[in-house]
Amino acid sequence: MAREPECQGNQNSTDARPTGAVDNGKNSLLDRRSYLKLTGATAASAVAATGLTSASENYDVIEVGAGETFQKDLSHGETWENVLIDITANGAGYRITATADNWVIRNVGVRGAWDYEPNSSPFVVSVDSAGATGLIENLYLGDGATVPDSGSSNPNGIYVHYRHAGDLEVNNIYIQGMPTNGFYGSDPANPKLDSGGGTVRVYDSYSSDNVNSGFRIGGDRSYCENCVAFRNSSRGMWTYFEHTELIDCDIGDNGVDIDVGSSSYPSVYADVTVTNTRYDTVELSTSGDELHGSSAGMQRERIPEGCPQSAEEAASGGSSNTSVEPEDSEELPETTLTITGQGEPTKYYVETTGEITPNPERGDVQSHDTIDGTTVSGWVTRPEHVDGYRFDGELLEVGFEQGAATVELDGEEIDPDDYNGESTLDNLLLVDGVGTSGGTRYEFAVSGAAEKSTESGATINGEDTIDSGRVTGAVAGWRDAFRFSGELEELTVDGLARVYVNGEQVDPSDYGEGQPHVLTVVGNGSPASYEVSVDGTIDRVLGDNSGATTLLSESTAEGSIERGVQRFRFSGVVSDFTFVDGSTHVYVDDERLDPDAVGEAELLPHAIVIDGSDTNSASSYSFTTDGDVITSNYRDATIDDEDAVEGMSVSGSVENGRDAYWFDGAITDFRLSGDASVDVEYDVRDQ
Repeated sequence: MAREPECQGNQNSTDARPTGAVDNGKNSLLDRRSYLKLTGATAASAVAATGLTSASENYDVIEVGAGETFQKDLSHGETWENVLIDITANGAGYRITATADNWVIRNVGVRGAWDYEPNSSPFVVSVDSAGATGLIENLYLGDGATVPDSGSSNPNGIYVHYRHAGDLEVNNIYIQGMPTNGFYGSDPANPKLDSGGGTVRVYDSYSSDNVNSGFRIGGDRSYCENCVAFRNSSRGMWTYFEHTELIDCDIGDNGVDIDVGSSSYPSVYADVTVTNTRYDTVELSTSGDELHGSSAGMQRERIPEGCPQSAEEAASGGSSNTSVEPEDSEELPETTLTITGQGEPTKYYVETTGEITPNPERGDVQSHDTIDGTTVSGWVTRPEHVDGYRFDGELLEVGFEQGAATVELDGEEIDPDDYNGESTLDNLLLVDGVGTSGGTRYEFAVSGAAEKSTESGATINGEDTIDSGRVTGAVAGWRDAFRFSGELEELTVDGLARVYVNGEQVDPSDYGEGQPHVLTVVGNGSPASYEVSVDGTIDRVLGDNSGATTLLSESTAEGSIERGVQRFRFSGVVSDFTFVDGSTHVYVDDERLDPDAVGEAELLPHAIVIDGSDTNSASSYSFTTDGDVITSNYRDATIDDEDAVEGMSVSGSVENGRDAYWFDGAITDFRLSGDASVDVEYDVRDQ
């Protein structure tokens, strides 16, 4: 049968990569004009021989005829989903290419083994532009491909082209039985090619029984998280070029579990950091390659939640999940501490700033080891006896009452003498709202740990939150203070309060984006409309299908979407996300957002409008409710920084304009000084 020319270049089964890469810019991934000129007859015949029938209410079946190839080429902004490709006919094949910006491949399954032409690959992707995105989600390639004759160039399950320049997210894929790599995503970081330098992030995915590797990644900011690689002939995870990460993964293989670098690139070094990842063997290809961290215990073959295990499950958007996470995989404190005996019985003691618990994934804490909140005392009594712990916060002290042992913090060996019981939170950040009008919401991030403080007359507020060095809170006429270690990396202030670090006032604009977070709404082909609120400020990112979005206030936006993506930049946290109609996927930075996790549907139904447009002087007001309340631009009202919402209490002033608020429940107290008129409208949202 006829096959399309391969954009990858020649590959072999031990070190599959493009060769002949010096192309003077002519060997592009997909020159569509020349591609169509060369393959038009083949593509046309494939379509003519392909039967398209509805398999169910929510996906289509593409039946590829014997000796034919189904071709799909995604364009900019395209979403392709809910498709089953049947290649069980003799010599049937497929070729999927996504070489554009802001594309989505979702709910696609391939039934049957790929019987291929040498020097070609069935699935090739890239994102053309830096800042653009690509998404592969819920994909089944579990029926594999036939093994070629000796000397042929073998196909990968998925190949990320070396000119990939944007951000590729791969989520819930199942790949099995490929004659080389299951997932090949390292070339965008290859310094010897005209590489795009894009990022590749793989989540919640499974790859097994591939000849070369299960997952192959490379490049700074690229990683695999909650991925499983088992029974791959040569290696499970192959990490190339720059710094990569393996997070919460399980790797077990016939060959090497983790292979770092390549002997074919002796002067191009790679390093990988492992976090809560289980494996046995590691191979460093050259003396310059490095692995940071250590195995978290015995690897477990499992199917990550959400992975489809058949073509039908993928196309329908489902998964069987016959293998589930063990009970000990529940969320654990972030930091690990491991104490390993050196031979003689050793008694140790530990103190941390956060609660400490045994680490179920490494170590053997005994009944004679005592844990009391933030302190531990215990024994390691023989060589290689390991006690493992997890905790939040900082390690204050570790030492020995007798004997000696090896101590590791997050997989790196430390000197216990460096931890003498004194707090290392030696910096002070003060948010000063004394003398300011209205409320101020703030958020900051530090490279170390942080804790609340009462220094400089500050009070401790239970509603202020600290999460792994990121702090959010609010002040009105008072001060908040925090002790922290490391460096101040981000600072956002919405309001008039002043911020001091170690006694010197700082400018928030010197510390990262004023709106550091990105909210992304991804269309899935079905109409959906939504409203989102944050407890900071929110703005649209123009150009991302933004014509269908509207800012209702400084903290609230609404939109409607069917395909493509819509993005917003915001500060603070998402306080509410509600689908008015339909539903689709929503992301905050790199994490998927579950709207149910940020509160049930809270389209606040009632409105109060304080109208000073016909008055000659300012009117001040205050009121409280027994439900939620947020600012609004209802009836052309404006949002003023001086107006403050603190929980269920509101205060502000209005002159020559209107102030408005959405609220739930009832108004329990209202006070007005001035001539403004006040309207309360109930159940506005339902009208």
